[in-house]
Formats: sequence, C-alpha cells, structure tokens
Amino acid sequence: MTLFRLALRLGRVGAIGAGAIGVAAAFAQPIAFAQLAGQTPQERAIFAHQMEILARSLTYILPVPGDLATMAGWIEWRALGPIPLILAFWSLMAATGAGRGDEERGLVEHWLSAGVSRGSYLASRIAAFLALAALVVTLTVGAAGIGALVAGEPVPAGGLALQGLALVALALCSYGVALFATQVAGTRRGAIGISASVILVLFLVNVSARSSGSQPLSWISPFWLYDQSHPLRPGGSIDVASTADLLGVAAILVGAGWSAFQRRDLGASLLRGRARSGQETALPSRDPLLRIPVLALLDQQRWSVLVWMAAMAGLATFLLSFTRATVDAMLATPGFRVYLDRAGLGSYTSFIGAVWLTTSVLLLALYAIFQANGWAADDAEGRLEIVLAQPVSRSRVVLERIGALLISGVLIVTAATGATLVATNAAAIELDTGRFVLASALTLAVIFAFGGLGAAGVSWRPRVAVMALGAIAIWSYLAQEFAPLFDWPSWVENLSLFALYGQPLAHGIDWARISALIAIGFAGSGIGLAAIRRRDVGA
Repeated sequence: MTLFRLALRLGRVGAIGAGAIGVAAAFAQPIAFAQLAGQTPQERAIFAHQMEILARSLTYILPVPGDLATMAGWIEWRALGPIPLILAFWSLMAATGAGRGDEERGLVEHWLSAGVSRGSYLASRIAAFLALAALVVTLTVGAAGIGALVAGEPVPAGGLALQGLALVALALCSYGVALFATQVAGTRRGAIGISASVILVLFLVNVSARSSGSQPLSWISPFWLYDQSHPLRPGGSIDVASTADLLGVAAILVGAGWSAFQRRDLGASLLRGRARSGQETALPSRDPLLRIPVLALLDQQRWSVLVWMAAMAGLATFLLSFTRATVDAMLATPGFRVYLDRAGLGSYTSFIGAVWLTTSVLLLALYAIFQANGWAADDAEGRLEIVLAQPVSRSRVVLERIGALLISGVLIVTAATGATLVATNAAAIELDTGRFVLASALTLAVIFAFGGLGAAGVSWRPRVAVMALGAIAIWSYLAQEFAPLFDWPSWVENLSLFALYGQPLAHGIDWARISALIAIGFAGSGIGLAAIRRRDVGA
C-alpha cells in the first residue's frame, strides 16, 4: 500500500493537468451547444448541417460526427472528441516516467535496496495509473453530464459511463505502448521519442480512415478501435469487440513492459547491441558543426528536427487537400456564409489561417515544451555537468539552447509554410502569399515565448519546469477557447499566449500582442540567465 500511495503521489501532477483540460472542455461545450444550436428542430437541423461541413476540415483532431442536432451527438464530437489525444499524451508521459524516469532519479534503486521487488514496484505504478486514469475519465464524462444538465438537455448516464470505459481502455493501451518503449530505449528522452512516434503513426492511420472512410490497416490503431463505439448517440452502443481488443492489447503491452523491466539491468536497454569494434583515437570529431556554438546543439538534434519538419509539412498538405471543397461548401450555405463573413473567415486565406495557423501554433508550443523537457533531462542525466566541465559558461548554455530552439523553429515553420504554398497552388486555392508568410513567421514569437519561459523554469527548478510549462499551455488553450464564448474580460484572454498570437489573417496582426510575446521570451531568457548562475547542477 505504501508503494501504491507513492505511485499516486508521483502521478498526481499529470493527472491534474489532463483532468483540468478534460473537465473544462467537457463542461463548457454542452453549454455552448445550447447557446449556438437554436431551439426549434429546423434551427437544430441547419446547425447540424453547418457543423458537419465544418467537421470535414477537423478530422485530423476530431472524430467523424453524428447526430449533431442532439446534445449527446455534440458531446461525443466536440466535448469528448479531443480527449483521446489528451489522454494519449498524458499516458505517454506517465509511462515513460514510471518505466525510465524513476530510474534516472534514483527512486528505483532506492526501493530495490529496501527489499522491494522489481515486479512489485512497477505493478504499483501501473495500478496507480489505472486508478488515476479512471478518476480523470470519470471527472471528464461527469463534467459533460453536468454541463448538459445545466444547459437543460441531460444525457443518459449509462451512455457516459460506457464512453468513459472506452476512454480508459484507450488510455491504458497508450500507456502500454510507452511502457514497452521505455524498456527498449536507454533514456526517458529516447523513450518519449519512440513512443510518441509510434502513437503518432497509429493516430495518423485513424485520421486517414476518418478522411477516406476506409483504411485496410485501420484496425491496428487503438484510436480507430475507440472510434467504433458510440454509446452516447441515440440508438448507438459501445462496440464490445473493439473495446475488448483495446483492453486485450493494453494487457499484452503492459505485461510485456512489466516482464522486460524484470529482465534488464537498471539503466540499460532491453536490447543490447554488439560492442563496436574499431581503433581507439584521441582525435576530435571531424564534424565541423560541433565546433560552432548553437549549431553544435542543433546538429545533435538533427533527426528530431527533420521528423518535426516532415510531420508539419505532411499535416499542412493533408489539411489543404480538402480545404477548397470545405470552404466552397460552407460558402454555398447562406446561413454559414453569413457566419463566416462576420467571423472574418469568408476567404480561403482567412480560413486557412484559422484552421492551419491555429493548429501550427499549438504544435509549435508542444515542440518548445519537448525541448524544455530535454533541457531538464540534461540536468538530471549529467549531460549539463559534462558540458560545463569543458569549460563552457552557464550563460552560454542558456543562450545556445534558446538559439537552437529558434533556428530549429525557423526550419520547421519554413517546411510547413513551403508545403502549404505548394498544396494551395496544386489545389488552385487563391492565397494571399505575403500575408500568409508573414503570419507564419510570427509563429516564431510563440516558440520564443514558450522557450523563454522554459529556460527560466529549467534554470530555476528543472524538475517542475516542464509541468509548469504544460500548465501554461493548458491555460492558454482554455482561455483562448472559452473567453470569446463566455464573454470573459479581454485581460483574461490576454493571459493566453495563443490569444496573444491571435488570428492575424482573419483579424489582422496585433503588433502590441506580438510584442508582448517577444517580451515574454526575452524576460524568460533573462530570468534563466540569472537563475542558472545561482543553482547547483542537479539540485
């Protein structure tokens, strides 16, 4: 029981973050539906038709909708639609922390020396995650039910419970993928990269199936298995076979990770390669980039940067592949055309900005958080100490990190922007190239703001920096999402880093807000420069 309580304590921060997003979104969306959908059957039918058109451009993050004229259909699509991705990300971080992060912090060695078996330790972490996942999902679907009740259109509790069961199964499956990856990788950073890549590929398989309507290999994706259940819809039900498959795969993956943990050495990978044979040399590396500040750090990250460039370019191409048809269908609907004109989205350029640039900003913020996680790992794993012993000044470490982040951000944004321009040209979409390129370039201000805050946090308290940065991203998303919907004061909305970027193609560039983002980046970098000089490495 002591181990279980410890595991709950170690996992509570991630659970709080995932639960906060889930509860806020699930509670607010039913109320939004009551305000937007209308009251008469005719108004509801028009609203559902408009949303179904819009949903065609959102299949990369939301499921294919159904029965959007009903509260239950809206909750399944809009309130609970993004939750699988949130749970998958949380599961990934929780599993890599349990399977590899505890080792890097010395916790596993401590408990093993106290007589606790490996199997018992990891089993307690798995059980704690299952308990926390059940709690997070219960609070999320419960918030959706309460929101529907407040809106005056309650939904069946049984349907919410079954939807929650499918969500828990998906979270446990994602946890199993990441837990097994931690046994293969030698570090938590490597485990995050492997498991994130696998989960991303599985998610994209499901996205392809959503868009095309069929996919021969869709059954390999746990997200596709989850999408087969519709217990909330009128006349719908949970897909017993798909949910059982999710639970079965989760059990196999978790069991494989648990078994592998007992067979490998602490700090080592399950798969041991052969020792490299070659002539020893005292000569330095011939790589010229390793001798150039900033570029040396970027050179070490070249493969991850290339993956991000390819992923962003591919996502941009995918979104643009159906933008023209979606916008044309919206403009052909009189009611929707009025809405788009009022929102400033009546052109291809503004619509692309609203869909793609909003998505791009979220992903670039996630990239900055991943980089900050790497900076914190450098401190925990001893790499920072090695760098400082060369000798390299502490100030240079912070400046190089920020410089490498910005240069890699430029490369990623350039790849995504180029792919967008090529895709719009291929689809014969009229795009204001100058405005779009400028708006894309300004996304670097978001990267700089998150990077500066990350530098400040890692230099001051590396163990909590990533969690704090994630909390800022969560708040920024929620404030941007709900401030216009519930008429919150403008100062509340301005606390969101995403709101500071705004919608430059739809509403014009707000240079004051962009300047605020840049100022946040400089302020965070300055705090990082001061803090790293006052903290002992590893403390």
